[in-house]
Amino acid sequence: MRSLTLEQLQSLTLADVSGRPDWCRVRLARQAEIDALAGPIGEGNDRGIISDWRMIALDVMGQPITLVLLGNRGRENYGTSPIVMIDRASGKVRTRSRSIYTLAEIGEGAPPVEHVLHLCALLLHWGWGPALNLPEVSY
Repeated sequence: MRSLTLEQLQSLTLADVSGRPDWCRVRLARQAEIDALAGPIGEGNDRGIISDWRMIALDVMGQPITLVLLGNRGRENYGTSPIVMIDRASGKVRTRSRSIYTLAEIGEGAPPVEHVLHLCALLLHWGWGPALNLPEVSY
C-alpha cells in the first residue's frame, strides 16, 4: 500500500485510486455496464436512501466488471457491496449482500474527494489494498 501526503489525499480522484492501473482501473461506470444489470430487484434488506450517488466500475483485468454505488446515506459518505441488479423504474438497486437501496438524486460529474476516500477505505476493508497498491485510508 502506498502513503500519500495530505495534499495528495485532498486531490485524490478515481483515476488515482489504483496504484496498479495496468491491472485495475477505477472509473465511473458506463451506461452499457449499468444497463447490463437491469432487472427486477426481488427480496432483500431495505438499507435506506443513497443521495449524490455515482456508479463506480472496478475494471480488473481478466475479470467481469464490478459496479459499486458511492454516495451519501444521510449525512455519511457511503459505499455498497457490488451491485447485482438495478431497477431504474423503481429507483432501487440490490447488492450482492442482498441489501436494497433507493436511489435519490444522482451526483453530477466526478465524485467528491470524500467519496473517493471512502471507496479507498472500503476496498482496503475488502482486502484489496496490497493487490491494488491502494492509498492507506481509514476512518
